[in-house]
Amino acid sequence: MSKFEKMTADTQAVDASVDGVLRALRSPGNDGMSLEQLQALFAEVVRAYAHLRESDKELAPFPSNSDVSATEVAIAATGILEAADMAAFELGMWQTLKN
Repeated sequence: MSKFEKMTADTQAVDASVDGVLRALRSPGNDGMSLEQLQALFAEVVRAYAHLRESDKELAPFPSNSDVSATEVAIAATGILEAADMAAFELGMWQTLKN
């Protein structure tokens, strides 16, 4: 069992439309999702994207009209790597080996 599965096991489920989830994401901790719900959702999204990416190496993580900045990607990627106890060097080695 991964750290993420341990964290999400007791998290309350969210039953909402995509629009509802997006609204809740825009104000975590206030009227939106709790931090625990956001973390659980993020863990599931990462798992789903990783699975899809293994099948389709060209699958982009964001829609073509996304305004996600390079800074936001770097902050999120750094947090993901730290949570998985993985350094950028290890990621580089993994990418080299898989090619």
